Amino acid sequence: MDTETELMLDTTPTVYVRTIDAAEIMDQAASAGVKLDSDATLYAIHDENGQRMAVFSDREAAFAAARDHGAEPVSVH
Repeated sequence: MDTETELMLDTTPTVYVRTIDAAEIMDQAASAGVKLDSDATLYAIHDENGQRMAVFSDREAAFAAARDHGAEPVSVH
């Protein structure tokens, strides 16, 4: 198998992890019964289209969750 064929067969989705301010999601968190410090830094997982999929309190948890769900996480600065 050549490299191009191998790349075409790789179906592991890439997701992007970036920091967000808790203030960005205060309304959603409150409606879900979650209390956040508005000054906190959180880590959000986004799909390839930029859609936020999940939010975590630390980077390691975000990366672990992405891998546990079969995705390849990368950092976005």
